Amino acid sequence: MASSKYMDTEHERLDGGHRDMWHKVNAAVVEANASPLSTNLPLAPVPEIDISCFVAPEQASDADRELVVQQVLSASQSLGFMNIIGHGVPHSLVDSVLCALRSFFESSVELKQQCIAKSMHGTFRGYTPFRFENHNAALGRPGPSDRRELYSFGPAQHQGGSAFGENTYPEFVDGFQHFIEEYYAECERLEKVLLEIFTLALAKSTGQSLDPQYLQHQIRPNRGLLAACWYPACEPSILEDGASSLEDGVSGHTDWGPLTILLTTSPGLEVCIWSQQEQKHQWRSVPVVPGAFTINVADQLARWSNDRFVSCVHRVNTNHCCQSSRISIPYFSTQVLPLTATDEPKVGCICAEGEVPKYEPLSIRGYLQQNCSRLQHAGRNAGA
Repeated sequence: MASSKYMDTEHERLDGGHRDMWHKVNAAVVEANASPLSTNLPLAPVPEIDISCFVAPEQASDADRELVVQQVLSASQSLGFMNIIGHGVPHSLVDSVLCALRSFFESSVELKQQCIAKSMHGTFRGYTPFRFENHNAALGRPGPSDRRELYSFGPAQHQGGSAFGENTYPEFVDGFQHFIEEYYAECERLEKVLLEIFTLALAKSTGQSLDPQYLQHQIRPNRGLLAACWYPACEPSILEDGASSLEDGVSGHTDWGPLTILLTTSPGLEVCIWSQQEQKHQWRSVPVVPGAFTINVADQLARWSNDRFVSCVHRVNTNHCCQSSRISIPYFSTQVLPLTATDEPKVGCICAEGEVPKYEPLSIRGYLQQNCSRLQHAGRNAGA
């Protein structure tokens, strides 16, 4: 039993808490699916934030940094999504990674099968075939498997990755390994910057004095998972009443880590928003900003903030660009675990003076392994 000093909330225990959380997610998804198509609604209110003052702090003032912290805090407390620019990731590297991944996914099934994913304690590394995963089944609701292929990576051996398992690279795509490893290093650099900003935002919202590297220390020793997603071209799928199709690329869900860094160049990402005017949930499209990364608060950061920050339900709706293939590259913070269990910190809520924490301190490993296991198990048993 949980200690009586913790509130009875949906996350209080791993099993019962997940069921309650998933029930709320599913209710919102069902309601949003019955709403008008996002193409007939305004874009989601996702702010664009320039974080260059944290990427190159020697060129910025304290006022510049304070403004960014306030912008990130406001975004985290409302929708939990933001588009960031001034991130310092070279455009040439982004183009090279996208080109290499497209070459891989457009290869024959026989070639791609050479890189089939291997389980690394619940996290898959390598190629995952079309419709292998099923977010619907993982959340206990009816619906098709994910209409996508995946290629997942952790840190390379020369990036300290020996304790986390091995990546698989295709020999039939020139430069593939080099570009992926360079891009992974950039994502880790950017993750560190973002964790500092989120730490300062938490300190500002709670009145607590936190070391700027607080969250960076809490996620150790875990590393990020880079997961290239490929959505093949398809026919539009619209329900008879004109509402959103159930044939999503990936159905409604929240992310499990502290945060996600997403690279995408085409529409398709949608967030589930409560409409004050309509008094119901709706899907709204996240604006695509050329050269930007889309950042979203995920479950663990929302938990650590004692629910000050929002982990928003989102999905990929491939009806937006079904005539052509779509590629996106999310980097999921903390989702690669050491192969050998270590003494990981159990991260507790960061609360204001006198505030009661809603959640018990929780190991990242335990939280992620349960979710990964449930998702993969559901995908294998749900069928296409």
